[in-house]
Amino acid sequence: SNIFPKRSRPSSRAAFLFQYNGDPLSKNTLQKTLLETNDLLESSPGPFFCGNDITAADVAWAPFLERYRYQLPCLHEGLEPES
Repeated sequence: SNIFPKRSRPSSRAAFLFQYNGDPLSKNTLQKTLLETNDLLESSPGPFFCGNDITAADVAWAPFLERYRYQLPCLHEGLEPES
């Protein structure tokens, strides 16, 4: 299953934060994605997406989550991925 936001544009600097027309994704869409990602991590028997061992999923998501930590508050007030 794809947990990246739907109808989002891949990009090397701001991946999956904007629509293809250049507008930012809605705050609701980004919050939903963060919640789904958190739920997936919480359902894992370990600290990583697939349990106790780091996998490609973790390696792929880590840079996005780190960038989102700083980018999302700039797009939408009150959108704090760390909270």
